[in-house]
Amino acid sequence: MLNLIKKVPLAVAFIMITTASNVSAHNVCSYPCPCVSQIEEVEEIDEDSAEASEFAQEVLELVNIEREKAGVRPLKLSDDLTELANIRAEEIVEVFSHTRPDGRSCFSILSGINYRTCAENIAAGSATPEKVVEQWMNSAGHRANILNGAYRYLGVGYTYDEDAMYEHYWVQLFIG
Repeated sequence: MLNLIKKVPLAVAFIMITTASNVSAHNVCSYPCPCVSQIEEVEEIDEDSAEASEFAQEVLELVNIEREKAGVRPLKLSDDLTELANIRAEEIVEVFSHTRPDGRSCFSILSGINYRTCAENIAAGSATPEKVVEQWMNSAGHRANILNGAYRYLGVGYTYDEDAMYEHYWVQLFIG
């Protein structure tokens, strides 16, 4: 654990000590909201690749399974939101927060998008769509966003950075 704490910035050290995990997740409903998981090793994925696109589709399918269980209509994957979520995924490598690196709210990325309601889920450390959805579903605030019937569209962003603290970074953008 001491080696882990040396790698972790002070802002997340308490989360790491209390959860004994190498993963962190946040949403706008509950900040900070750690989810317990382990960093997994996978091949590097270029977010513009077909594989990253498959990750977005797989997250959508897993989210819609959870929504179906809860009696909530399925979400539709939005290419525009996915593009924005990929930008946010790159940003959270730099600053793991709902505040963008330039100090603006995460929702400023939605300028030019028409919506009535929106949410963002972020996570780090999970290497697969299955693990990140499990991570989010084990957090009350993230789960609430996923199961919120007011949302109609989803964007999923993912980036991998082997030099970053958590390596795997995920963003969900919801609009309704």
